[in-house]
Amino acid sequence: MARKKAKQPRRSRKSFSLTNAVFSVGYASILTNGIFKTNAPQFLLGDVVPGIASGGGISLSELIKRPELLNSAASNAIGAVPMMVVQSVALSVSERVFKKLMAMPLRRINSGLVKPLLGAGIKI
Repeated sequence: MARKKAKQPRRSRKSFSLTNAVFSVGYASILTNGIFKTNAPQFLLGDVVPGIASGGGISLSELIKRPELLNSAASNAIGAVPMMVVQSVALSVSERVFKKLMAMPLRRINSGLVKPLLGAGIKI
């Protein structure tokens, strides 16, 4: 009887992709805009610049100080679900199209510029 082979360990990515990071910020922006009525950086940082208000959005610091704002965030989320789904699907399709169209140019940029300058840990 043949010996059972050991299960192959899962391989994780050894590099940080700037393209994946940009699309992840896009998904985070869709969620924070739909639920908290603000963009992702302003949700995390709050009103950093004096004089520029969040425009009625809810920041993380406001949410910690006033937990009753979770009710308004929940009602925002329920009302915005259809639009968030449409935006997420559109972003997913555009991500796939972008990656297919730009595969060769990005591969050349990564091998010719990024890897020699920054090392193998970062990709575009």
